[in-house]
Amino acid sequence: MSKVSLRGRKQQVVRDAIFDAAVETFAAKGFDETTIEDVARAAGVSRATFFRYFSSKDDLLAQNVMKYGAALVEAIRACPSSFTPLQMMRETVLFVARQTGTHPRTRQVIDISVRSASAMQAHASRLVEVEENVAIAFAGRIVDVSKDDLEPRLLAAMTVSAMNVGIMSWYRGEYADLCAAVEAVFAGLARIVNDQPVRRNPQNRSQVRVPTK
Repeated sequence: MSKVSLRGRKQQVVRDAIFDAAVETFAAKGFDETTIEDVARAAGVSRATFFRYFSSKDDLLAQNVMKYGAALVEAIRACPSSFTPLQMMRETVLFVARQTGTHPRTRQVIDISVRSASAMQAHASRLVEVEENVAIAFAGRIVDVSKDDLEPRLLAAMTVSAMNVGIMSWYRGEYADLCAAVEAVFAGLARIVNDQPVRRNPQNRSQVRVPTK
């Protein structure tokens, strides 16, 4: 192993240790109430070391979104060339759902974000960057288009939205399994795309789909 590779692995170990310590501290003390010094102390590093890896608490919490964004890009690139754009989108979201649903920090980070508006903003602060990277990945799979063309931008927005809706449905307990939540999201998307009519339930005001013959 090269010195560069070894250094990179050591840096990732420190980064992960700071992130894990921060999440535990945010969960126990609250995102707004936690200071950089609290996180550094919990991670066993100096304040200066914290700032070598993260620019702020917001930047630290947003790393979770960047990780799943990188996983989305990886999944898009790994899809078979025979897949249609919709198949790529579905397989990509399912791939990341399998990883995210079993990760021990997923629910904890959402808990932190739900309890604090500033944490929610921090967690979402890199979503535009994630969507941009996903659009670039889709553009690489479609002939003669750039990331700024309509189709990759639309696919990117739909992919990120499907991932977020699935995660929150799972988090709220609507589905025991994140992959099942994602399948439900795509089933709902199919109904919307097929333009099935809806009627309102007067009892709970929710929209109920009317099957078409």
